[in-house]
Order: sequence, then C-alpha cells, then structure tokens
Amino acid sequence: MCKLIIQPNTKQGQKGGRVAKGAKKAVKKLAQYKQMQLPLGFVFPGPKKNRDYSNTIELYDAIPKYFWGRVQRIDGQFLKPLEREFRFRNEDYKVAITPARMKVKEGYRDYFPGQREELVEDALRKLASDGAGCLLDDQVSVIFSLYELQKELTVMGHTYSIKQIKDALLVCTKTHLQLESSDGRAILTSSVFETVGLSTRADWKGTGKKTRCFVRFNSLVTRSIRSQTFRQLNYKTCMSYKRMLARWLHKRMSHIYRQAAFNNSYGILLSTIIRDSGAKPYKQLRNNLRKVREALGEMKEKRVVVSYKEEKIMEHGRRRIIDVRFDIRPGLIFIQDIKRANKKHQKVLELRSKKQNI
Repeated sequence: MCKLIIQPNTKQGQKGGRVAKGAKKAVKKLAQYKQMQLPLGFVFPGPKKNRDYSNTIELYDAIPKYFWGRVQRIDGQFLKPLEREFRFRNEDYKVAITPARMKVKEGYRDYFPGQREELVEDALRKLASDGAGCLLDDQVSVIFSLYELQKELTVMGHTYSIKQIKDALLVCTKTHLQLESSDGRAILTSSVFETVGLSTRADWKGTGKKTRCFVRFNSLVTRSIRSQTFRQLNYKTCMSYKRMLARWLHKRMSHIYRQAAFNNSYGILLSTIIRDSGAKPYKQLRNNLRKVREALGEMKEKRVVVSYKEEKIMEHGRRRIIDVRFDIRPGLIFIQDIKRANKKHQKVLELRSKKQNI
C-alpha cells in the first residue's frame, strides 16, 4: 500500500500555522482514502483509440508556474520567490511562486518547476485520462508506477532516470502557489501537486521502478473537471515540441481558440505571449520577437500553423516599435483537433445534462 510522503496542506499536528512540538506528521495509506471514479468526460474510452489526446485545464493551465532558462541563486543555494502577472478570460491575476527547497549533498538548494516538471505533469495527466485517474477524498488523482511514468515519457521522446522523475515529483509538491485576482481576492493557496505518495521512504531512496505511487493534482484541476471546463488537447504534438513557448502557445490556442478555421485566424500580442507564458523578457523587443518567431516556426514544421503575419505597433507620435500583433493562421491538423474537441465537449455537456435530469 502507498503511504503519504508529502502533504503540504495537512492540518494535523498544527497549532497556529506551525507544527506543534512533538507532533508527528500524518501518514495516510492509499487504502484509507475514499476512492471514486472520475466524472464522465475526462477519461477516454480507451488509450489505443485516443493515444494522441489528453486534456487542458481551465485557469490552472493558464498560470505561468514554470521557470524558463537559468536561475541565479543566492549563495549558490537559494532563490527568491517569483511574482508574475497574467490575464485569462479578460480578468487579471497575480501569482506568487515559492520555490521547492530540496536536500542535496551540499545541504539545501531551491528549485522552480521547469520543463521537466511540466512534462512529468502532462504525462501524469495523460495516464489519468487513459484510465489510471480517480478521486481520492474527492480530489482528482492518478495511481501509477514510476516505471509506467518513465515509459510514458520515453515514448513521447523525453528520457529521464527514475531519480530525475522522483525529483520532479518532489519539486511539484514542494513548490507553493498563491494566486490572487487583480482586486486582491485569494483564489488559490496550494502546491503544484497537493499530495505525492510512495510505498515507503526506502522506495523513494531506491530504484523502485515498479513501486505503486499516487499524485493528487492541484485543486483547480478538480474544480475544472467537476465543472466540465476542460478541453481536449493533442498531447502527442505538445509533447514533441522542443521549445516550451511552442508548447505553451499550442495549449493556449487549444483551450481558447474554439472557432479555429482557415478564414478565422488567431490574434495575440507579443507582450501578451511573454507576460502570460512566464517567459523571461528581454530588454530589447527584437529578442522577445525572435523567441516567438522560433516557437511559431516549430509549430509550422508540425503543420499546426500554416502561416502568420506580424503587425508592428508604434509608439504614438514616434517611430519606435512598442509591440507586435501576430495574426496566426491554423493548419488543417489543428482545425480538425479543435473540431473534435468541440464535439467531445458538447457530448460531455449533454451527458451532464442527462445525469442532472435523472
């Protein structure tokens, strides 16, 4: 049976927000969780039929929680929390990201979730979509083995050792997110993964390939699935991108751009891409523009995008470029994916309606 390794939000053994002296951390076996099936619509009929697809999650996937590029640590160990602003569905948000503090040979070192953690989370969500998902104490979760997760990542072209996968799980569990709306209303205070469990601590330290473990996803994932606001995503294509910015843009378009068509392009500003993706901005606009062009170039190679146009936005009364608007024309493959996603979403809503009327 799996035992809880990390549960950041546990209230047991706490007093005034701090762990009471002498209190032991709660340990909960997997069998002690109330287990239920996921709501209709999120799980696919069969992994073979839907090998290429997974799901995007409302609001949660819009949070710029991943770090791109090199970090500058204090004394080679510690990192300052990140504060980022982004906009989603015409509402402004702020997110504070406190890095994971990991024990290393030299002592402790801080880490932000990066590309590895994003790929691990996407692979886990795919396993959940393919039938390994469930509700543990009403929280969307996935039960898997480290070998299954490693194999899934390898099939998608990303080779990680078992230790690297364990480290990624720990980083996701120890990274803290605090999300607020523009008016200061708190929306989320949680880790990327709310709970990670393994059989024993010995399994965590050893190879433990076949060790059964579980992850309880962020509460926003549960909220999106319960409210049926998730969207079908071409997982295979997203996992194949070399550039994180291409992966981010594909996910965003898949979730928001529901009217994709040859005669209906997708418009987005350069400043919006840099801000909402969490990409580290360059001081010079041309360098930010180069990064977006490279991402769009990769999307063109995969025929997700056919072409795009750039419209320069000039500072009023001056010749200086202050922004660039991209007008992106989708490829047939992407249009077909969106049509499938729309059809599936409609079926999900119909199933929910029928269930409510019973």
